[in-house]
Amino acid sequence: MTDISLPSEQRLVRTLARASGRFRLRFTERWLFGIGGALVVAGVVAVIIGYVGTSQTILVSGQIPYVVSGGLLGVALVFVGGFLYFGHWMAMLVREGRERGAEDRNDLARLRDSIGELNDNVAQLVGVLAGSAARAGGGGGTRRAGGGGLVATASGTMMHRPDCAAVAGKSGLRKVSAADGLKPCGICQPLGED
Repeated sequence: MTDISLPSEQRLVRTLARASGRFRLRFTERWLFGIGGALVVAGVVAVIIGYVGTSQTILVSGQIPYVVSGGLLGVALVFVGGFLYFGHWMAMLVREGRERGAEDRNDLARLRDSIGELNDNVAQLVGVLAGSAARAGGGGGTRRAGGGGLVATASGTMMHRPDCAAVAGKSGLRKVSAADGLKPCGICQPLGED
């Protein structure tokens, strides 16, 4: 497809894209480091030249140009170079912070996915265990509150269903009822299943 057959807006965009690709000067933190270092070196050289010129001149009126051009200009160059180097350092910190943030976001996404998979696996396991407990207990209709199917440990203050994990395998269980004034277990919730 030739450029002549395109609408004028598309030709303009295409031409500008090609032009910007040729003359692009990328100003990165390396430039800050290089220019800052060069300015610091130039400033130190200017201070040394000012010192040498001042030390070889006896008259104060002859020393003033060396102090102004060498000393003050050198100090200014050192400060500007130092600020550019500080900009380089800050740009590196920002770039590393962005990279670390992207890594953290990826890690959190993987962790969220892993927790979701773990949650699904636990839900499946609970479903399997609940199904096997219901098959083993014949539906569990006689174990609900209101019947004599609640138990508590010998010195316990909570009532449980007999298939509750908190009392499973324990000996010395006593039969209780909802009227005995014991707190219901938070795991098996013997009173909330009517």
